[in-house]
Amino acid sequence: MKHKKRLAFIIALMLSVCLVFDTSSVFAKKSLEDLQDEIEKKQEELDKGIKKEQDYTEQINDLEKKIYQLNDQIAVAEKELDKLEKELEEAQKKVDKQNEELGGRLRNMYKNGSVGFMDVLMNSNSFSEFLTNLDLVEKIYASDKSVLEELQAAHDEIEKKKNKVEKLTKELNESRALAKDEMANVEAAKKEIAQDNEKNAQMLDDLEAQAQAEAASLSNNGSVSNSSTSTYSGGVFAWPSATSRTISSDYGWRICPFHGKEFHGAIDIAAGYGTAILASASGTVISAGWNGGFGYSIKIDHGGGLVTMYNHCSTLLVSSGQKVSRGQTIAKVGSTGSSTGPHIDYRVFKDGSTVNPHNYL
Repeated sequence: MKHKKRLAFIIALMLSVCLVFDTSSVFAKKSLEDLQDEIEKKQEELDKGIKKEQDYTEQINDLEKKIYQLNDQIAVAEKELDKLEKELEEAQKKVDKQNEELGGRLRNMYKNGSVGFMDVLMNSNSFSEFLTNLDLVEKIYASDKSVLEELQAAHDEIEKKKNKVEKLTKELNESRALAKDEMANVEAAKKEIAQDNEKNAQMLDDLEAQAQAEAASLSNNGSVSNSSTSTYSGGVFAWPSATSRTISSDYGWRICPFHGKEFHGAIDIAAGYGTAILASASGTVISAGWNGGFGYSIKIDHGGGLVTMYNHCSTLLVSSGQKVSRGQTIAKVGSTGSSTGPHIDYRVFKDGSTVNPHNYL
């Protein structure tokens, strides 16, 4: 009876131990899945934020162009206004002078009207000549009046143009002020979203670090195969670009525009923006997401301690934990992170250290 009780206790204990281990394995797996879900959500949030930041940048560029054009139009209008001011000043002088001369003659004729009449009569040899001389006086007066009217018309026309240009200049200045206010608002919004993107990128880095630590923990417990203890049998690596074989920066020491002299642990392959990035061999995606200066980045475990890395992507087409095959399109070429143009920063790791990719391609 005691033997049966002891046997039952041992069986129960073994079952409880198995349940404990199974439960811990499930919890660990769930924890990693939760982290991957958070990473995907945070990545999606960051993608939207970066797109919004790019949209703000385009708006700012459009507003800068608009302000530049308005400045040109204002400069032309102000130049025209200066010209009209001078013309108006000259026209006013002519009107004033002609008006003064005509007024003087009219005053003299009024004051000395009889004398003037007698002068015309005495200086005339005949009555017909008197009429002729009198008609000439009237014509001189009519001519003065006509010139004065023409000058006044010119003065009014210049004044009309001046008012029109002044109105246009005012409208252009108001449009420029509105555009500057709008640009200030957009720049503030861009700054705010850029700060949010920076925070989200840091949170994404932290989540990916946690996921990698969790994956490493599971690997140590034997739940996930360890690359360094498995074997690689995929043969020569496939070239990672579908469209280009141009190397813009090779593996080894170089002068970097961001860090000065540095050891470049990759080969940079110049390729068109949005073209396909291919997996060099079959394997499992270790990480896929934002990776600081590497921008959008992917790491693939191929077994035997071999890992390939693809950086500065514009779009990621795979996710962490996913199985991929040799030559599969895993991402699109971009220029994210610390990058001076669209290219693939391609790295090969052996047991955690970078090696020359040419030795495997």
